[in-house]
Amino acid sequence: MTSEGKAGMNGNKPLELGKIPPSGRAWMSSTMFDRLKSSFGHRISFKFIITSALATLVIFLLAFAWFSGKQEQHIMDQVRKQAVILHQQLVLTRRWVADNKWVLVAKTPEMRSSPFLEEPEVKDADGRVYTKVLPSIMTKVLSDRALRDGLYSFKLVDANPLNPENSPDAVEAEALASFRSGDNQGLFKTEGKNGKAVLRYVAPLFIDESCLQCHMAQGFKPGDVGGALSIFIPMDEARSAINRNRIILVIGGVSLACSLVLSLFVATRSIVFKRIGEIRTAMNRLTSKEPAAAEAATGDELKEIADICYLLDERMKSQHLELERKIAEATRDLSATNRNLEAANEELRRLNKARADFFSDISHELRTPLTNIKGAVDLLDRKLSCQDPTYLDIVRRNTDHLIKVVVDFLDFSRIESGQLDLNLTSESLKTIAEDAIFSLRPEAERKSVALALEADADPPLLLDRQRTYQVLTNLFSNAVRYAPEYSTVRIDVRATPDSVEVSVKDEGPGIDRQYHTSIFEKFYQVPGGSDATLHRGSSGIGLAICKGLVEAHGGRIWVTSEPGKGARFTFSLPRRLDDAC
Repeated sequence: MTSEGKAGMNGNKPLELGKIPPSGRAWMSSTMFDRLKSSFGHRISFKFIITSALATLVIFLLAFAWFSGKQEQHIMDQVRKQAVILHQQLVLTRRWVADNKWVLVAKTPEMRSSPFLEEPEVKDADGRVYTKVLPSIMTKVLSDRALRDGLYSFKLVDANPLNPENSPDAVEAEALASFRSGDNQGLFKTEGKNGKAVLRYVAPLFIDESCLQCHMAQGFKPGDVGGALSIFIPMDEARSAINRNRIILVIGGVSLACSLVLSLFVATRSIVFKRIGEIRTAMNRLTSKEPAAAEAATGDELKEIADICYLLDERMKSQHLELERKIAEATRDLSATNRNLEAANEELRRLNKARADFFSDISHELRTPLTNIKGAVDLLDRKLSCQDPTYLDIVRRNTDHLIKVVVDFLDFSRIESGQLDLNLTSESLKTIAEDAIFSLRPEAERKSVALALEADADPPLLLDRQRTYQVLTNLFSNAVRYAPEYSTVRIDVRATPDSVEVSVKDEGPGIDRQYHTSIFEKFYQVPGGSDATLHRGSSGIGLAICKGLVEAHGGRIWVTSEPGKGARFTFSLPRRLDDAC
């Protein structure tokens, strides 16, 4: 529908474009700007295009600068190589002429005779005149022709030339001074000449035998720097090639950048922007946000999603506070329960300490009268006041057993309460094992059990001799108790790089694998079996004491056994104790 039709429907005159008042034009411009801003300024895709274009532009400029520099350097290297090759060709040509002293050339106005030769001209039989061309004259003629053809030019220079035309300028004088000081590297310099850019290459010329025929009077000798050759290469073609390459780089780079940005936009739109729109719609539903309100929001899609996340965070915080309040109400009684449990634990710790103190006190109380009884029995036995000593022997053995039980309870109480003190000295486990075997040999002989010791030359260890002796006697006594008659209990002492191990192997009934850990616990005895009578007279804390004493030294103890194949008890003590010991 045309604007006139719309105006007729509204009952107003059509407004001609040329007659729009300034305020109307400003309003339309403002409305159009707002629409463009709303359509593109708040779209993340538009920002992505701008950001990608700027990033690509920066990368392109850096790449252009780098490639352009490399291209220019490459072209300049080619021009320098051309100058070096030209210099070498001229040097070879001059050397060939010098080796032949001169070259005869028909005399022309261009080819003048050398004023430094006594007979510079020669006539043939027909009367034609030839002039002798020296290397310097040949160089000058070739330079003039090359300059006239617009190719390049060159000239000879010397600080004290025979020909004034070969006098050096400031650059050539500096180069000659450098050459004669020992630096034989040629000098490159870009400069202007006759309004054009040229590359000047100044390289040294060395004196050889063929040069001395003309330059002997100047005091030269072979190998000296006789002068220099200054070569001028026009830079027009090089500059044109550099500019042409730059144009190609710009066109190719812009095309590549535009293609890259467009490809990135198309791919990102389908992979990212579409998903962002879906996330935006889903989050609007989560917050019950009306579509009109979403459209009126400022910022792009990510800004809107961030605002929704903040809103969700506030709601979650509110719910979290409500949940904490409910938890605090629900667990109010838990604090009182915890306090009651803490009081119960404290009471339990007090009872454990009282139990440990009781064991310690009762052990001391029992040990004193038992020691007195044992002393009295020993005294009666020595005086032979009784006709039948059998009863005295029964009293003595039971008294010894009671004393051992009391001592074991006392030691275990100290170990369990952490009050065990070690008197550490440097001792040999082999020596302590020999003493323990000596003390238990009568008991083993009564049962017809042999004790066999195999020991390495073990190094001295830092240990408590009495406590280690107690561990060994407990293990040896258990092995003798469970060993059958006429069997052998084997004791091995082996040194390792970090520790010393002692193992006690018997040929008794053995221990099932399921009890290997439990037997080191207090008051535990292997249940059932035909050998249950062997446990009689045992307090059940001997192995627990051994474990506590070994671990107090920083070592460990374990058992290896199978039913019917005997048992091997092994403990190891480290060569160096931890600080805790």
